[in-house]
Amino acid sequence: MRISVSEWLALKLAIRLPRALVDPRLLAPFVRRHAFTRRGIAAIACVLLAVLVLLHVQGSDSGVRRLIDLTAQLAGVKSIEARWDAAVAHARTGASTTPGAVHDSDVARIQRPLDLAVSYAASEALRTAAAELKKAYVEKADVVARFERASIDSRAALTAAVRSDAAITAAVREAWRDFPQRERLVAAENLVLRVLSAAQQYHDAPSAVNRAIVEAHAADLSRPHALPKPIQSGLARLEADVHRLLLLAPLEQMLSERLRALDTARRLDELADVFERELAESIVRRERYRAVLIAYTIALLLLIAWLVVRAIARFHDLEVLYTRQTRQLAKTLRRLSAYERPARETRAAPGEEDARVVNEERRTL
Repeated sequence: MRISVSEWLALKLAIRLPRALVDPRLLAPFVRRHAFTRRGIAAIACVLLAVLVLLHVQGSDSGVRRLIDLTAQLAGVKSIEARWDAAVAHARTGASTTPGAVHDSDVARIQRPLDLAVSYAASEALRTAAAELKKAYVEKADVVARFERASIDSRAALTAAVRSDAAITAAVREAWRDFPQRERLVAAENLVLRVLSAAQQYHDAPSAVNRAIVEAHAADLSRPHALPKPIQSGLARLEADVHRLLLLAPLEQMLSERLRALDTARRLDELADVFERELAESIVRRERYRAVLIAYTIALLLLIAWLVVRAIARFHDLEVLYTRQTRQLAKTLRRLSAYERPARETRAAPGEEDARVVNEERRTL
C-alpha cells in the first residue's frame, strides 16, 4: 500500500512522540507522573510563557493599525471624489471657466489605498471589487477632465451665440431706418430669439426632441434672406455657434452618462463600510484579548507569589528540619561517646596491672 509524503512524515513524527501524546488514555497518567519533575515544571513554565506571549501579540494587534491607516486613506479618496463631483456640478452650471479638478497626483493617491484594500481583503469578492474600483477611478479621472473641457466648450459656444444675438440686434437697429422691408428685420430677430431659446433648452437638457428643434431653426438660419450684409453675417456666425453647440453637447451628455454609470462614490462607500466594520470588530477583539491578558497576568503573578510563599515556607521547614536533625545527631554522638568511655576504661585496666607486676619484679632483682 502506497502512502503520501505527508502521511509518511506524520507517521514518522508519531513514532518519535511519547505514547501519551498519541493515545489520549495515557495522557492523564503521564501528566500526573511527570507534572512535578524538573522537565514537567519546565514544560509547564514554557506553556504559561507561550500563552502570555500569544495574548500580548493578540492584544497589540498590528492589523488594527493597518486598518486604521487604510480607513484614513479611504477617507482621503472620498475627499478627492467630492472635489471631482463639485467640479462636475460647477461645470454643468457654468460656474467653472477653467478645467482643473483632476490633479496629477490624484490617481496615485487613489490607487495607493485601493492597492492596500486589495491586499487586506478577506474574500475574493472584496478583492475583486477593490480592483475594479481602482480601474473605475482611473477611467473617471480621464472622464472628469474631458467632461470639464467639453462643458466649458459648450458653454463657450452658447455664450458666443448670445453675443451673436446682441450683434444682430445692433445691426437691425442700424438698418431699421434705411431698409424698407422692416418685416424681414422683425422676422430675423424672432428667428434669432427662437434659435437662442432652443439652443439654451438643448444645452440644459440635450434630448433628441430639443436637438431636432435646434437643427430645424439652424436650417432656417442657413436659408437665403434678403437682409443687409451685417445681419446676414451675424446670422452666419450664429449658425456656426449653434452647430458647434450641436457637436459639443452630445459629447458632454455622453460623458455625463458615463460618470453616472461608473458610480464610484457608492462603490467606495460600500468598500469603506466593509473595512470600517472589520476595523470595529478588530478593535473589539483586541480589547477582549487585552482584558484576558490583564486577567492572565494577574493570575500568573498570583501564581508566582503563591509559589514564592510556598518556596519560603518550604525553606523554613527544611531549616527547622535541619536544626532538629542536627540536634538529634548531636545527642546521638554524645550518647555514643558516653557508651564508648567505659569500654576504653575496661580495656586500659589489664595493662596497668601488668605494668605494676613488672615494676615489682624489677625491684626484687
